Amino acid sequence: MASDTLLKVTDLKVHYPVRTNYFNFGQKKFLKAVDGVSFELQSGEVLGLVGESGCGKSSLGKALLRLQEPTSGSIELLGQNFLKLSGETLRKARPQIQMIFQDPYASLDPRMTIQATLREPLEAHGLWTGKESLKIIDDVLDRVAIPTTALQKYPHEFSGGQRQRIAIARALVLKPKIIVADEPVSSLDVSVQAQVLNLLKEIQKDLKLSMIFISHNLAVVKYIADKIAVMYLGKIVETGETSDLYQNPQHPYTRALISAVPIPDPKIEKTRKRIDLKGELPSPISPPSGCTFHTRCPIATESCRRETPQLKEHGKATWKVSCFEVN
Repeated sequence: MASDTLLKVTDLKVHYPVRTNYFNFGQKKFLKAVDGVSFELQSGEVLGLVGESGCGKSSLGKALLRLQEPTSGSIELLGQNFLKLSGETLRKARPQIQMIFQDPYASLDPRMTIQATLREPLEAHGLWTGKESLKIIDDVLDRVAIPTTALQKYPHEFSGGQRQRIAIARALVLKPKIIVADEPVSSLDVSVQAQVLNLLKEIQKDLKLSMIFISHNLAVVKYIADKIAVMYLGKIVETGETSDLYQNPQHPYTRALISAVPIPDPKIEKTRKRIDLKGELPSPISPPSGCTFHTRCPIATESCRRETPQLKEHGKATWKVSCFEVN
C-alpha cells in the first residue's frame, strides 16, 4: 500500500442469505448487495459513492466499518488487514474510521444527553481522560457550531440540522483519519442541506480528513468530492476524478445519471437531452448474466449479455470504466 493510501478495498463482497420459502428447502439464495468492489482512498481525499437506491452503497459503507461483516474480500486500513483484527487490536483500530449516519433522528439515543452521547465513544475505546476529554468535547461542539450549553440537553430539543451537527461531532470526537458519510443531508430540509454540506467541506479541509461521501444526489457529490465511484447493482461501473466524469462520462449508466442532474440555466436545461433508462433496477438476488446493466443499456450487444466486463483504465490510471463499448 502506498504511503498516502489510507484505505485499500479489494474484491469486497457483502451477500445476505435469503429465505425463499417458509421451510427454506431447495437451493440457498443470496442477495448480492456488494459484489466485488475494489478501490483506494488517499490521504485528504473525498470519494463520492453514487448510484440508485438499492445499488449497495450503504451496505458497502457499513462493511468498511465492520458494522456489517463482509462475505469475502479484504480491507486494508492504514496498512493493517482490518478484517483480520479482533479483540483489543480491533478496538484500537476502530477510532481511525468513523461514520455519520443518514437519519439524525434515529442515530442519536433519545435517552442520552448530548454530553453522554459524545462521551460514550471515548469511554468505549478507553480514551476517556477526564478534563482533557471534556476539552475535546467542547472543541468538537464548537467546530460544528453547537454551543456548550447544549451538553445537558436531549436530542428531542434540537432540529434535524442541529442533530446532524451533533452526529458529526460524535464522529469527530475520536479524531479519525477517515469519515464515512452515508447520505448525511438527504433527510434534511433543502435550506439546511447546504449549511451541513459547507460544514462537512470545511471540517474535511481543516482537519485534512479523508472521506467517503455516499449519496444518490450527483449535484451534492459534485460539490464535495474529488473523485467519484458510480455503483450499479453491487458493482462499481465507473470511477474517476469528478471533473472527468461530469465533463465526459463514459459508462452508459453514468451518462444517464448525469443527464438527470438539473442545470440552473433554464435555456441550457430546456435544450439538454436526457437519457431515460428503460425498466426497473433488477433484483440483486437474481442479477442479470454478463454485464448487470445490459437489461437497461441503450448500447448493449450480445457480448454484454454473455460476459462480465472488468474495470479498466480509460486514458489515465485514475479513470476506470467497466464497459465493452468504451475504448
